Amino acid sequence: MPEIEDIAYKISLAFEDNYFIAAKRNAFNAVFNKYLSLSDPNAEMEPYEAIVALGYKHRPEFDVMVKELKETGLIEG
Repeated sequence: MPEIEDIAYKISLAFEDNYFIAAKRNAFNAVFNKYLSLSDPNAEMEPYEAIVALGYKHRPEFDVMVKELKETGLIEG
């Protein structure tokens, strides 16, 4: 499913682009903590890898995470 990788890449780039804006970084971290713990409970993966794993292992949660990121304006939809 290249769609998962494409979306994960888009999210990762947005996270990196906004890393030094504290409010956006904190918003990303809150979303990541909520969803990525399903695919990476020990937080050992890079965000891109954890997002891809979430997409393949927990697709419904992946879709909800993407929707939440779009609704909060962290990624474009």
